[in-house]
Amino acid sequence: MVAFALTLGIATFAYAYQISIDKGWIVYPYYFLSSAINHSPASNVGSFGLSIALFLIPPLAFVRHVQLAEKIEDDQRVLKILNKVSLWSALISAIGGHGVAAWQASANVQIHLFFAGVFFAFTLFIAVIQVVLDYKCKVTSLGARLRQINAVLALGSLGTMAIQGLLVLIKYDIRNVPRSWIFPMSMFELIFVGASLGVYATFFPDFKGLNITISVTKQQGSGQAEIYFEERGSKNRSDSMNSV
Repeated sequence: MVAFALTLGIATFAYAYQISIDKGWIVYPYYFLSSAINHSPASNVGSFGLSIALFLIPPLAFVRHVQLAEKIEDDQRVLKILNKVSLWSALISAIGGHGVAAWQASANVQIHLFFAGVFFAFTLFIAVIQVVLDYKCKVTSLGARLRQINAVLALGSLGTMAIQGLLVLIKYDIRNVPRSWIFPMSMFELIFVGASLGVYATFFPDFKGLNITISVTKQQGSGQAEIYFEERGSKNRSDSMNSV
């Protein structure tokens, strides 16, 4: 599921970029992600492919949430809260991503930028919180080291974009920004998105050896679904959801 979600997201943007470049909608130096899905048919490709990929983010985050819950002791209340914040951040960031894909800048730039801000902010929360949880839970896997690299790249690229934006506002009119400033800003945006979303790719080595079983039982007047997570070398854990 991790590989499918990431491959589909990358392939969708790659195809949308190709369409937009071929149609002349993207020219140097405006290589921003929003430009790739701004016009049909590139926007149709983006909405379809990204919606499927984004739909898979909350389930991935839920599996990671339960996996980390096993490593958090009962008295570590702050870590439990951070683990829940990471899970809810994944859900909110996915909603933000759906909004970005549904409302292109050409349709409504204000709504588009709002959802982009939600997506970027909560994706960054996840990247940073996961590093903190790895450190506190003494996780030393390959995935943990990759998450540290992703967090550094995400924070560094976002900080660089913020500094560039501030300098542009100070030195130039926003309608006449030199191309020499636009190109690096678009590249740092790509780095930021790739690094912050890369946190989900780092789950891949941590999910190896993890077996998931979903059991649904029906009783009179109510139903119960239980999801069992079994990891090699650890105790079994189940999370249940009740419906009436």
